[in-house]
Amino acid sequence: MRNVRLTIGRKIAMGFGLFIFFALVVVLLTNRTLERSRTINDQITQVYSPSVDALVRLRNLTVGSHMLIKHWALLESRTDAPEKTTLVAITSRELPQLLDRLDTLMGEWDHQEVALMAQITTDMRSLFDLHERIKTLLPSLESYSDPFVHMERNDLAEEGGLLDQRTQKVLGDLDRLLDMQENKRIALGSGMIRSFDSLKFIVLYLGIGLVAIGAIAGFFIIRGIVTPVQRLHRVLKELGKGVFPSKEVRTTNDEIGDMSNELNSLVAGLRRTTDFSHAVAAGNFDAEYKPLSEKDMLGHALLKMRDELGQRERMLEMKVKERTEEVVLQKDKVEKASREVNELLKNVTDSIRYARRLQDSILPPVRRMRELMPESFVFYQPKDIVSGDFYWVEKLDEKITFAAVDCTGHGVPGAFMSLIGHNGLNQAMKEKGRSRPSEVLRELNSIAYAALNNGQEEGRMHDGMDMALCSYDPTRMVLEYAGANSPLYVVRNGEVLKFSPDKRPIGGIELPGQQFTDHRIKLEQGDMVYLFSDGYADQFGGAQGKKYMYRRFRELLVEISRYPTEQQSSMLEQAFNGWRGGYEQVDDILVIGMRA
Repeated sequence: MRNVRLTIGRKIAMGFGLFIFFALVVVLLTNRTLERSRTINDQITQVYSPSVDALVRLRNLTVGSHMLIKHWALLESRTDAPEKTTLVAITSRELPQLLDRLDTLMGEWDHQEVALMAQITTDMRSLFDLHERIKTLLPSLESYSDPFVHMERNDLAEEGGLLDQRTQKVLGDLDRLLDMQENKRIALGSGMIRSFDSLKFIVLYLGIGLVAIGAIAGFFIIRGIVTPVQRLHRVLKELGKGVFPSKEVRTTNDEIGDMSNELNSLVAGLRRTTDFSHAVAAGNFDAEYKPLSEKDMLGHALLKMRDELGQRERMLEMKVKERTEEVVLQKDKVEKASREVNELLKNVTDSIRYARRLQDSILPPVRRMRELMPESFVFYQPKDIVSGDFYWVEKLDEKITFAAVDCTGHGVPGAFMSLIGHNGLNQAMKEKGRSRPSEVLRELNSIAYAALNNGQEEGRMHDGMDMALCSYDPTRMVLEYAGANSPLYVVRNGEVLKFSPDKRPIGGIELPGQQFTDHRIKLEQGDMVYLFSDGYADQFGGAQGKKYMYRRFRELLVEISRYPTEQQSSMLEQAFNGWRGGYEQVDDILVIGMRA
């Protein structure tokens, strides 16, 4: 087995490596202990202490409300009695606020605690349903004289009755949850104490060990490096005077030992021409050298080697120069071709950007949208520079007509389709005088079909566009809708009302007598109306790279519908970017929202 070579670098690295290793261990252990203590403290102060306080408050409110509802049921009193008004205040204001506070804190609880709190919430809902039943039975002082009411309220509120049973069930579960929370708080406190004890051990004992390791490493480094270097210094000083050592220098298994061997070789070889050979090897072919004598074979061989190497060096330089000229010529050709490609790419890109400005000119400005529909927004995010999606809004008579259109494809092909769709809408409504959404779609279908196929029977194009078109009468709050492969969503009181389109596109095919379906919707104050293309729901993303899908899109619309319209657009963008992550946008995005 080969002996391990302990070089100077290894010796120094071993010494300082051990010192740095133990220093890092101390730092990491200290940091880990402090982080653990900080985490425990945050859990105690931000989760479990507030949770215990909130649960104690919830228990007190439950006990207090139980006493007040039994007073309501068993003692005849007027509606404005202090006990009744206090109970109403607890159930309508204090208790919901406290449950909201607990719902926020539950985000840091474990599964068992959350499950128990969910059971408590369900039991409390059932308990307070009994409260409401008693309040309904006894709304006034006269209701206490009703014999049937008297029998039912006795069954509910008598000692040990259903009211007491459900209250005891809730209080028992609350006590269990309080014990769990309090035990965790105590356990975390004990963990913090243990962390500080371990920190004391780390700082004291490992710090002492660190100092000892540093001292030992320094001792061995001085012994293994400084002493041999001093010995070499003495020998070299004598060689400078022309005096050779009487015995070989003792060597070690490191770089200093290598120097000792070289020194021994230098002395044994009677001033070998090391410096000259090093100069030639480094390419210095003009280096001066004088042989020791006419019979110095080694010296003459070195001179001959220098001359031959110099000649070869000059030949190589000439070949390198020739090759360099060829490479430079090829490089110029490649750079010229690259400039031509870049210029072509720039021209194409500039043309597409100009097309983007043309396309933007057909879109209604934000000011016009706000004039016609004050509470509205448009979330518009093309996939490429130009888009196959566009939106359209006009006021005809007293009605506001607006549409979300998704043309076949995206980029340049989709942009051309969007121009056909925009011009077709203007022609159908302004020139043809169509007003009902179904009539507009039918007329637009004929216009787009004629524009795409130009009367040709063979080689018909099957491109087209999906569209949701609405006509809104703000005075009567009536919305008329017709769709071609594009549905309409109305969010009302946290629920989505879906209105289905006709399952065919605009411009793809024209059948005589084919009609589109009108939907007449009576809107209510606060309803949110949404029109959209399929780009949002079709976007890939998330942890598993799947589509967003319409179910998740509807849930998002319900979530954002309660916010102001100017905020909903940014919320849609934030949710979209969060879902997409590092995935590429697959299609143009268009979502229009309007509040009734």
